[in-house]
Amino acid sequence: MKKKSLKSLIRQVRSELEWPVLEQPHEMPVIRVVSYPRTQSHIILMPDKLHNKSSDLDYLHELGHAYFCEKVHPVFSATSQFAPQENKRLFLLVIPALNAACDWFIGHWQLELSPKEARKQLRESLTLAEEVLAAQQLPPLDVILDASLLIAQGIHYLEEPIDCGGVLKAVVDAFLSIPPDQPSAENCLLLVNRLMATYTDHRARLAFDGEFHVWEVATPDKTDATGTAPAIDKGTDS
Repeated sequence: MKKKSLKSLIRQVRSELEWPVLEQPHEMPVIRVVSYPRTQSHIILMPDKLHNKSSDLDYLHELGHAYFCEKVHPVFSATSQFAPQENKRLFLLVIPALNAACDWFIGHWQLELSPKEARKQLRESLTLAEEVLAAQQLPPLDVILDASLLIAQGIHYLEEPIDCGGVLKAVVDAFLSIPPDQPSAENCLLLVNRLMATYTDHRARLAFDGEFHVWEVATPDKTDATGTAPAIDKGTDS
């Protein structure tokens, strides 16, 4: 069977989306796909061709968020739903872990769709992880999570013997503790909290607001003895 090109895979994934898709221009130089579970719609924010820095693999990854949002659970949407909360700054603790957790599962899906290209990109991206390992001081949290994700993927898919210690090892171990080929709201929540445990005492939970699951942040005194927040509230997203 002839291998599908990345552009063919992009067309295939877009055709499999059941919700309406609207393309809009935007000024950022990268493609972004934003999903809205409440209106069951997707918006593709597309830069002009002259300034677009997104590769076809990047575009496919963005479409993965929309695909998982429809087919797995809205938690994989790039636009996360947050519950009304008095201290909204607490959500800033969740967002980095949520983005990284979603990328762990979507990265596996992407590797299955386009193994040759995705593995090549992963090998090239491992240089970022090497730079973080060589740094004298810890970089910002989002860089730590990105580098740890790459290290975990290198270990899992390329069997690269990448040694790391301290907080990087804790984050890498958190990724490797959850099978990337088993995407679900439960596994995403579990990974989010294991990642959050490396940088905060707060934990996330998914609460059902009567129609959709929304994110809440549990303060340390509301977590159980293991340091994890309560599980997902029962209910079914539309």
